[in-house]
Amino acid sequence: MPDLTKQKKAAGKLIEFGMVRHTADDLIHRDHADKNEHPLRFQGQGKILLALSQTDGLSQRDLAARLNLTAQSTAEFVNKLVKKQLVTKEKSTTDRRKTIIHLTDLGRATAATETAEVPEFLNVLTDTELDQLAAILTKINASLYDEINTANPTRFDKFQQTVTNHLRDWFL
Repeated sequence: MPDLTKQKKAAGKLIEFGMVRHTADDLIHRDHADKNEHPLRFQGQGKILLALSQTDGLSQRDLAARLNLTAQSTAEFVNKLVKKQLVTKEKSTTDRRKTIIHLTDLGRATAATETAEVPEFLNVLTDTELDQLAAILTKINASLYDEINTANPTRFDKFQQTVTNHLRDWFL
């Protein structure tokens, strides 16, 4: 069994990383807000672009379910993407209650650009450290997947497919 003190230190570092990453992302977002060119990678808008680059023409409801977002958040993100001319909205021809979201050419190009970029904070690591980090995160993720699968196998299957699709198109 690992040392409890070391586990607490590692947990603290994970919390610190989340806080620092959030603040850094927030500052980058603010610095670029006037130019409308802040990165979309790990935010709701970026996730929507990625999902549409995998399967264009999804309904807002399907996007929300696929990305585990609320209907309200999805609508807000989609409206922001419409204003940026990255997506379009149209009523479904088969069910007028549904709104179908499509990527524009600019949205498709933006999704391709965003998926090609790697977070800058990884530049401080050597190749050996990157291999170690990937191995550690793989082990942690496997444990978390097991917890999700045990708690809710149906949700696990859906979640794992979503993650696999995101990673396939995002970084691989």
